[in-house]
This record gives sequence, C-alpha cells and structure tokens, in this order.
Amino acid sequence: MARTTVPKKTTKATEKPQEAAEENVVAEVTEPTEVVGTTSEELVTPPSETDALREQNELLKKQLEAMQKQMESMAKPQVVQVMADTEKVHFLWQAEVSDSNVVHFGDGGMYGRIVGKTGSFYVPKSDLSRVLTEVNRLHLKRRWLIIVSGLDDEERAALGVDYKEGELLDKRAFAKMVDLGDEILGIYPALCEGHKKMVAQRYAEAFHKNNPNVTRERVLALNAMSKEAGSEKGDFTPIIEMMNQRDAE
Repeated sequence: MARTTVPKKTTKATEKPQEAAEENVVAEVTEPTEVVGTTSEELVTPPSETDALREQNELLKKQLEAMQKQMESMAKPQVVQVMADTEKVHFLWQAEVSDSNVVHFGDGGMYGRIVGKTGSFYVPKSDLSRVLTEVNRLHLKRRWLIIVSGLDDEERAALGVDYKEGELLDKRAFAKMVDLGDEILGIYPALCEGHKKMVAQRYAEAFHKNNPNVTRERVLALNAMSKEAGSEKGDFTPIIEMMNQRDAE
C-alpha cells in the first residue's frame, strides 16, 4: 500500500525572516540617497555648460591682463633716438647782392632757393658734400655763406668756418648796419674781411639813397679803420670822394 506524504505545516518562525527581508527591500528603494560632495548647482547645471562658462571666464581674464599690460606700456615715457643721418647743417646766406639775385643750393635748388640778400636752408649732414661746390666754398670763405650749426669744432676747422667772436654780422646788424649809427663803429674792427666789405658796400648804396645815417664823420672813421685792417686807400674812399664832389657843387 502506497505511503502518502503530507506537507509539513510552515511555522511562524520561518515566515518572519522573509517578511523582514521584504521590508528591507522596500526601505532601500524608497529611502532617498545621500550624495556626498555635490552641490545643488552642479546637480542642476549640466557639465558641458559648466566647462563652457569656465573657458569663457579664463578668456576674459586673459583679455583683461593684456589690456592692463598695454596701458602700462603706454604710460611709460618713450625715448626717441635721432639717427646720425637725420642730423642737419644750418646755413645762413648773407650777401651784398641785388634784391632780385637768385641763388640755388643743391641740384635744382633741392636744399634751398634764396632770392635777395638774406635767407637760410638746411642740409642733411650725410649730404654735406653735395653743397660744398667750388662756388659755395668761395661763398664760405667770403662769409657770404655762414654755417650756423651742425658741425663740431674739428669739422669747422677743416672747412675754415671756425668763426671768431665778433667776426660776423648777426642778422640784426646785417639788416640794419647803416641804421645802427655810431654802434657800427664798435662792431666794425672785429669783423672779418668779407663782412667789412659788406659794410662799405651797404654804406655806398645808402649814400646814393641819401640816407641821413651816412654822415661824413662816420664814413671817415670807418675808412681809417679799413686802412688799419690792410686796405691801402680805404674801402670808404669812393664815398668820401662823392661827398667832396657833392659839397663842391
């Protein structure tokens, strides 16, 4: 006769552990998870947007630094160096020529074109040889052409333009030499030969124009000085002869 197996009845002791496990599972699912080291902004902002903002801030920072350096460099004083080629020699033209006389310096007057008795021009020192022609060297010797500045003592000595004190008529004296009156008597003795000739020529022109400053006393005094300087008859003798002739009429 077959044996029938009857299942054993489950006790409450075995059921409790299962129920507890089920409760734990539910608790793990429903209980909120704690995230350590993460801010609320990072949770809301996607990582890609955060990286873009960081790059933008870095770029702005670099631009500000570059602008700051540029402003600092602009605030610093700048030193301008003058090259030797830009140094210039200043020439002064003072000659007893007609008021319509025209003289050119350099090819085609590239350095200067002067009309009349006075004028000035500048020549780059590197081009000095271009204006030191034979004619201009003669003008320098006669002191019709004067080098005002741009050469050192050695260069002046080499060209014969190392002027002595009082040797030259300044612009005022050259323009007003007859109108200076007795003042010309104190200037004349120290003048170079070329400028003494200028005074004599200017006085002759002024005499023909009946300038009242050309008096016999001044002309005689100037003529005596010119004889002392080496003129045999005196540079003002023609004026004295014209005065004598006028007085005899």
